[in-house]
Amino acid sequence: MISEQIPVIVVDDEIPSRVALTTYINDYCPELKIVAECDAVKSAYQAIITHKPQIVFLDIEMPDGNGFDLLQLFKKLLFKVIFVTAYSEYAIRAFRFAATDYLLKPVKIDELVEAVDRARNDLNRNSENLNFLLDLIGNHHGEFNKLVIRDTKGVTVIKTNELIMCEADGYCTQFYLTGGRKIMSGKNLGYYEEIFNKGQMIKVHRSFMVNPAFVTGYTKLGEILLEEKLTCPLGSNYKSEFFKTIDLH
Repeated sequence: MISEQIPVIVVDDEIPSRVALTTYINDYCPELKIVAECDAVKSAYQAIITHKPQIVFLDIEMPDGNGFDLLQLFKKLLFKVIFVTAYSEYAIRAFRFAATDYLLKPVKIDELVEAVDRARNDLNRNSENLNFLLDLIGNHHGEFNKLVIRDTKGVTVIKTNELIMCEADGYCTQFYLTGGRKIMSGKNLGYYEEIFNKGQMIKVHRSFMVNPAFVTGYTKLGEILLEEKLTCPLGSNYKSEFFKTIDLH
């Protein structure tokens, strides 16, 4: 028996999707208590004011606006948000850049449980990354110049033009930044490979991505030279794309 359940609100105008999600929450997330279900921005805003949830499961498209419109009604976000969406690739990239939790429809139970665990762990942290997401969504050019990296201590915002190299480290990714800085992310390299614009970071090996702006040379031993004395191997399957992108003449 859960003594103190976490109050949550589910916002989705599609009845089948909302029923499926609430059923999964009730069956697989006993630490949560659904205090309201809403199908529009206006009703969701009133429910959040009234019930003061700690987590909001938020659909994007609704009859009277979208989920981002709802969040912008609040001067300060005092709750965690898990987006539930079948939204465009652009928004998914923004979610990933901002290290914001989202679930793709149809929702999978294991992904729901994982997102809830992260939200619970983050309840006592501020929503800086969520505010950052709102800024990204307002940038319709898709040129994201900052990236939020989630690690065991919380989240760190980095500038993409300070990112020299990414290296796969098991199921994690090591970020090498200017000034000798390093940050470890709990996400794998493939996760980040999908979100960067073409040419922003290039895959040069199954375990490495590099920022073309920091490449200084290439050795006969098949090693890429980067600024700040960093190096990485160039895989044979990636040579063509590398030399097409990097002009070393």
